Amino acid sequence: MDTKPACGPERDPDFFAEVDKLFAKYPEASARYAVACRRLELEILKIDFSRQVGVTRVEDRRIITEFVDRDTLAVRSAHHACCEWPNNDDGKCNRICPE
Repeated sequence: MDTKPACGPERDPDFFAEVDKLFAKYPEASARYAVACRRLELEILKIDFSRQVGVTRVEDRRIITEFVDRDTLAVRSAHHACCEWPNNDDGKCNRICPE
């Protein structure tokens, strides 16, 4: 059985070649960012980022992200920074960072 990896350079070599070039062009910025696989969110948890947002907190040296409906009072009143930006033009943050 010849199964493709779920994510990464073996799955999308052309994409990662371009990311490598971009990181090389902006080495200072590249230290702040990483490419992440979204298989857990999209395929396992079935998160719909148009309706839900991840809210991240740090607790006892653990990073915890919970996905909540965007229209909840807690999300609407949150003024935290965005730490994950979508590749679309709806302008909605995908993950809210802790303070």
